[in-house]
Amino acid sequence: MEKIQIMQLHRNFLEDFGFTIDNSILHYVKENVYGKQIVFFHLTQQKDVTVLEYNLGIRIDKVEYIVHKFLPSLGDYKEKSVTLVETMDAIEESFPRRFVIHDEKEIPTYIETVEKFLIKEGFHWLDSLLEGNALEEYFNANLDRPIVTQNFTYRSARGIVLAKLFNPERYHQIKDDYLRALDEIQVTPFTLACFLNLIAYLDEEHQE
Repeated sequence: MEKIQIMQLHRNFLEDFGFTIDNSILHYVKENVYGKQIVFFHLTQQKDVTVLEYNLGIRIDKVEYIVHKFLPSLGDYKEKSVTLVETMDAIEESFPRRFVIHDEKEIPTYIETVEKFLIKEGFHWLDSLLEGNALEEYFNANLDRPIVTQNFTYRSARGIVLAKLFNPERYHQIKDDYLRALDEIQVTPFTLACFLNLIAYLDEEHQE
């Protein structure tokens, strides 16, 4: 079974909750005043099995447009990039990160399991982070908590933009925390320069 076929199995369900297929990225999206919410589908064909994985994502347009002024990106990636992507098990640890399909007859059961999860946990999680203040806390409350779907370069850039826009009282402290963390992991001079240029932009263009 192809990815688009599995996506179609969710179509009526997700459309009932306001999501539509974005054919440019082959995922479901739901737009809002800040950006969009996304349900991601990943299908990997292996030798004897198929691996199906779902992620949930949140994009805040303003954050992405600022970040991609300073981080290298190709073409129109800034139009498609996502501020936060999380795995299902990061949202609810008892939920499997992926499903291993041995027989296509198993798929309806997995579809039902995922839809129940979205009703019970997933949509609430997306809505809880809809506004920038909550997303800022998710990024910056604990820098030691990894966001497994993005490296620290992107996490730090998005985190500091979120802090400047939505938590300006702590912006300078969070800036120092990220600079210390980047120094500890010994990022490349180019990466550090990008971050410093981003800070300079935030300091000059987005005065408190």
